[in-house]
Amino acid sequence: MADDNGSQPAHEPQLTPVGEKSLPARCKASTLTYCPTMDLIALVTEDDELRVFRLNGQKVLGGSFKGDPYLDEDDGRGEIRALRWKTTGHLIAVACADNTIRVISAFSGKTVHHYPAYQPDGESTARPVVKVTCLGWGVNFTDSKATQRHLLEAAGQVSVEDLLSPDTHPSKAAALLKADLPRELALLDIESSLPKLSTLPATGSDDDVFSSRASIDAIFHSISKSTSDAVDVMLVGFDDGTVHLRIFDCFEIGSLQIGTSLGNGGPCQILRHSSHPLSSTHALLALAPEGSPSPLHLLTLDLRFITRSGRYLSLLAHKTTQLQNLLRYIGQVQKQIELEWKNAQELPARYMRSVTEDLQEKCHCDFVTAAYHLVVTGDCFEPLKEFLVDIVGERGHKRWEKAVSTGYENVRRLTHECLLPALERCEVLLSRLIGLSKFYKLSEVLGLETSDLNAIVETLDCLHLLAHRIIIHANEELVEFNSFSRWFRHEIDMQSAEPMSQTLEELMEKTDMIEYPQTLEYIRGALTKSKLRRYIQQLPMMGVARPPPTSSDKWAPTGHDRSFYDTFKKLLKQSETPDEAQPAELPKINDLTKRLGLQFERVFGQIALTQRRGILHRSPLTLHPDCDKDVIDIKMCCEDTEKSLCVIYIATRSAKKKHLLCFYRVELDSENGVSSTRKTSTGAFDLQGGEIRQVQFVEDNTVMVLWSKDNGASYLLSLPFQAASPAKPDLAPFSVDYGIHDPRSPDPVTSATSVDLSSPDSPYTDLIKHSFPSDKGKARPIRIDVNGRRGRRAICVVYGDAMRYEVLDLDAELEEEEEEEQEDEFEDLE
Repeated sequence: MADDNGSQPAHEPQLTPVGEKSLPARCKASTLTYCPTMDLIALVTEDDELRVFRLNGQKVLGGSFKGDPYLDEDDGRGEIRALRWKTTGHLIAVACADNTIRVISAFSGKTVHHYPAYQPDGESTARPVVKVTCLGWGVNFTDSKATQRHLLEAAGQVSVEDLLSPDTHPSKAAALLKADLPRELALLDIESSLPKLSTLPATGSDDDVFSSRASIDAIFHSISKSTSDAVDVMLVGFDDGTVHLRIFDCFEIGSLQIGTSLGNGGPCQILRHSSHPLSSTHALLALAPEGSPSPLHLLTLDLRFITRSGRYLSLLAHKTTQLQNLLRYIGQVQKQIELEWKNAQELPARYMRSVTEDLQEKCHCDFVTAAYHLVVTGDCFEPLKEFLVDIVGERGHKRWEKAVSTGYENVRRLTHECLLPALERCEVLLSRLIGLSKFYKLSEVLGLETSDLNAIVETLDCLHLLAHRIIIHANEELVEFNSFSRWFRHEIDMQSAEPMSQTLEELMEKTDMIEYPQTLEYIRGALTKSKLRRYIQQLPMMGVARPPPTSSDKWAPTGHDRSFYDTFKKLLKQSETPDEAQPAELPKINDLTKRLGLQFERVFGQIALTQRRGILHRSPLTLHPDCDKDVIDIKMCCEDTEKSLCVIYIATRSAKKKHLLCFYRVELDSENGVSSTRKTSTGAFDLQGGEIRQVQFVEDNTVMVLWSKDNGASYLLSLPFQAASPAKPDLAPFSVDYGIHDPRSPDPVTSATSVDLSSPDSPYTDLIKHSFPSDKGKARPIRIDVNGRRGRRAICVVYGDAMRYEVLDLDAELEEEEEEEQEDEFEDLE
């Protein structure tokens, strides 16, 4: 089919190239992945750096998660093992060697979530380190029956993709789908009416996701119409048979061991994952340990919590995910308040330390006593005068004033504009969960306990009270400091002026403008003993003794708290009593946020445990030993919407006959979320030579095959894999002939459809979509990844040296365009 010099005969089709990129470093071809909704290509280089490019080769985002090798921080944990795009294309998940998952925004490049996906048992310290071998990210409708009913009522005008797509215009869905008033009332929400959260100062870290308006809107204020209908499921598979599940990007369901389904008792390796929106069953391909008679197995995971919880699962997961994000937001606000409070104290403390020693030696007093003496009597000690004139001066006073006033203002602003709105948003979300927990039909299904949620509300009320105290005292002390600052500047000018000078007389006339009561109040109190110290943790400062550590578990929830809010109010009242010799110890803002985090962890853990108990797994199929684990793919389809028939397809090549493409077809019945096997059948395409090097299912019900002939020429084939439909008998020659699966057969399939691609006159030549040059080496394609979205199907090809990739448009073939141009020319001649 190709000449020796690599030229292409006229009958061999060529796809239109739309992009090409020469990479700065070799890439790991297995990590290539094409964004499902945008023209973005993600890959990982051999030095474990993530890179995401546009079609024009421009780098969108990227980075390395390894430490600095020159500082001996590169311990291998930052090695990237897998990449996976979310179905919306807005996020990409990165699995690293330390078994953590980073969820990165495709718009900002920031790490939105970073969490562990594997927690080893305490007794298994001697076990070898497990590795991530599979990363899947699918989406499921929470009420598949209602969705199927909508699809039938729409009569083909609405597809599954339309229901899931955030870009579908609401008027289109409203015109085709019947209104559901009870559902809309049940899902009525006021969260969108709350004011937007404010941005936080940038910290410079990778997980700094609250410093920009766009990222905060994406996390907290993105209202999707599919929020109440679908839930996305992330699945992380390991080489010991463990599967870790999370829903809504970050809400943890937990880990479970599914290797027991194989019956051999040994660890299995998870290879592939697939799911379909209309089925709560997920399909996995697992590799049994070496020495097993049949190494490849199909496993199914029945996520029954999706069908049991129905529409409320999406509501629950959405609310809990928002609460997790709010908890992170509150934690960052707390740390920022502590940092601003430290900055407000550090510079004045450094100035006062510089003069205290001289005052102690010569006047036997400290700065507070000397300043108070100066305000009351007008007599300035000599060390204090030297300090005011030579050390502080006009420039130092400006620095002092800016540091303290900015610190107070930022503490007040962060508390008022960031902390309080976040606490109010938390209480609105919790009120919805409390309502669900009181509904007895749902409380056991969702795993919600009203008492635990009420305890969280009490902690939020305590934080509310503490935040208002911070604002009140910050306002008071800021007013006092402004009076102190004016007096301080006045005294610096007074002590700097020459005796009997005109300047001194003018300054003496302005003495009556000083607010002495507030100045004295500040010197005696907030200058060294601010009331904010009761509420804000003191961070370490240079030259200042670190405060004694408090008991970290003193304010942790015990489960036997009568009313923590009442206890907190009593402690707050006692701490503000001036006659108290030993004021009561009050939980600071960091203690309350830690308590809040522990309470949320308990609620989230109970929800996850309840949902995890509803997961069933089994192995409905054992593949033939001749199936090649290196060239294999899996896909779930819904072929009959009325009967909700879900079918699992597996495509693999024969290890002995590398030109034989084998298909397994497993039909599933589902009842209340529990799947059972209806029928298993097999089929095959025999390409009569060459080698099948990769297979990948595409969203348009075809399978793309990277096939090379014996002479080295490589081709892209687009083959149908679904069974022939009685309604479309004309497709029979190009469909797989499936027969009943016989597990005792010595061959993987009983019959195969012969496909002759060697002759230009063959009826199967239309299956060839693209032909590559026959040259080997750098021009040899080694990996493909197909973006199968409607209207813009493209395929990314990585070539032999892993230093270059090319993007081809599947919907525009050069040969077809030339034929259309020739037809237009003939019409013009006529």
